[in-house]
Amino acid sequence: MRVRRTVPATILLCACFAGCQGTERKAPPLTADQRTAKSKLEEQMNEAAKTAKTYHAMDNRELLDRLVEQSKALKEPFNSLAYRELKTRTDIDARALTGLVKENQNVGGLLPLLLLRNQNKQAYTEVPAEMRAKVLADALQVSKTFNTWGLPGVYLQDASNAMIEAGRSAVPSLKRILSETRPAPLYGSKEHVLAQQRKYRLCDYALFFLEQIAGKQDFRIPESTAERDALIKQLATAK
Repeated sequence: MRVRRTVPATILLCACFAGCQGTERKAPPLTADQRTAKSKLEEQMNEAAKTAKTYHAMDNRELLDRLVEQSKALKEPFNSLAYRELKTRTDIDARALTGLVKENQNVGGLLPLLLLRNQNKQAYTEVPAEMRAKVLADALQVSKTFNTWGLPGVYLQDASNAMIEAGRSAVPSLKRILSETRPAPLYGSKEHVLAQQRKYRLCDYALFFLEQIAGKQDFRIPESTAERDALIKQLATAK
């Protein structure tokens, strides 16, 4: 009878390891284009780090001035360095933010309003709903991309929730926006694709907000543009 011999596991592991080591290959050198792209990315990252450090060194007053500037420039909260830095601070004067909203009852007051909502909910609710609605409606109407608002039916950003919180005070302005049929694009791979697929327009955001304010919390924007237009027509003519 033949005796079957077994190879110790340690020997097999060593052999496998040696084989792997022997077949391991070094990554190919970067091409000229890849080196250029890598260098550019590193430069951008270094510049971003320096800029963040600069903002961190600013006092609150200077940051608040930058906040209004970046709000007028249509920066989203997550893309506003002033907003991001101020959001980390616990010594922001709520009265200063309220003052900025009162002084900028347009898109310039959006980031101060959203920061106030984030930092001091009581002070935020003390801002008259009519004033909040005016700031939010102006910001919505001048938006070029809509990442500040989110994508109705998928996710909402703070600005959208603030619009709904403004309630009936926002209705007149939103009704005027129902006639705005220009596209409402978003950037970002997933958001961009979804916005294109659904063919959202500015008026569709107004439709969504009006239905939410009316108490239809389960409202979903129809996929068909024709169905949306029919709902918009009803809302536009309703008293």
